[in-house]
Amino acid sequence: MKRLFTMALVVMMLLATVHVGALAEQPFPFTREELGLPELDIQGDIVTYLTWDNQKSMDANVANILMQQIYGCRIKVVRTTWAEIAQKAASMALSGNTPDLIQYRAQEFPTFIQAGIVADVTDYLNFDDPLWAEVKDAADVYKFQGRYYVFPTSTIFNNSVIYYWTSYFEDLGLETPLELYQNGEWTLDTLRELMKELTMDDDRDGIIDMYGLVLHPDNSFLSCGEDYVILDQATGLFTNNLRSPALAKYYDFIYETGTAGEDTRLMSLESLSCFSAKNAAMLWDERWMMGSTYKEYLASGEMGIAPSPIIDEEGEYYVNGRIEELWIGKDCANPGGAVAYQACQRVLDQQDGLAEAICEWAGIPYQELSDEIEDLLDEMDDPEKFTPLLPMSRGVGDWGYSEYGVLDLYSRAAQFENPWQTLVEEFYPILQEQINIANQKGGAK
Repeated sequence: MKRLFTMALVVMMLLATVHVGALAEQPFPFTREELGLPELDIQGDIVTYLTWDNQKSMDANVANILMQQIYGCRIKVVRTTWAEIAQKAASMALSGNTPDLIQYRAQEFPTFIQAGIVADVTDYLNFDDPLWAEVKDAADVYKFQGRYYVFPTSTIFNNSVIYYWTSYFEDLGLETPLELYQNGEWTLDTLRELMKELTMDDDRDGIIDMYGLVLHPDNSFLSCGEDYVILDQATGLFTNNLRSPALAKYYDFIYETGTAGEDTRLMSLESLSCFSAKNAAMLWDERWMMGSTYKEYLASGEMGIAPSPIIDEEGEYYVNGRIEELWIGKDCANPGGAVAYQACQRVLDQQDGLAEAICEWAGIPYQELSDEIEDLLDEMDDPEKFTPLLPMSRGVGDWGYSEYGVLDLYSRAAQFENPWQTLVEEFYPILQEQINIANQKGGAK
């Protein structure tokens, strides 16, 4: 569906320049019934939200503005950091002050469920209601022992994007990643060939000035079609998948394009800043930058985008997937308000033109990406062409955030000279220990 993810990001940026309090002076042009929003029992005019976002950005959030107009409640931020959100959520729950909403990290699935920090939202997700019908597949991915706890507000979308600086391809007369994709030639092998062509030592001093590619493994490894673990939905038990041949194919690419091999991949986990500084011609990363960081470059044509390359030419076209989702706190003060915010997010994601209409109501210009880019994103979200996978492994014990878990694996694989098979045998027992912990906490009852 067109303009779902990028629209919300662009609108948020625009509303950030508007004095939101002045909007109440104008009649709001929509009713709850017209929008298809549910009738809810709201327990107060404040919805507390534990997040690493700030209050200013949430005041400008279009779903928050819509919620104020329809349900008469608004978001109040309980600020924390990305690294400390799990500890903060746990301490608030223990003190009987659970926030209404908690920002989602994959590291907390399913540990937040097992610890009783987040609410069972099964009764709120009526998939017979047109508002929620399209998110059932997304909700099912995170279903835990027959119940829903993760509250999705979008369908599963393709979160794997190759960004590239167009001038380098024009100067060298190379086909762009988008052209290779459109010609049916966009594979891991053609990406490697491009990386060789684009890697340059301009002043011939032995130091590479431009690399072909920079990436963070976390944002692209699911393109191989498998995660580090496999979750059995029937039992809630994880099994270790680190020795998968599919993972090996992806990580062999990481190793072979580093300094131990072709030296065409910039060996840094600071992929975004490196690409922005033009230390690499291509970036393999997430989709959110299109609505904010790189919007002007894309609009001017200085930068282009393409889907991630296909890894298995004989198999499925797998990509890193994502959904928009939040937790609702267990026994929180305003569960109705929490659902209201989710419903407002969902209707904005679902209804084309609604965000634009809110911009018009607010008296501000509406901006969006070009039709060509939006059409490409629609194509990338087509499940008949791309199979998006959602990460499951980060929430297994401490694997997702421990310095001895996947963060160390990423560092060793992407920054240092460690072949994948060496890493597999070293990290397999580390992951297995975390799997054992997770299975003991949350296995079949």
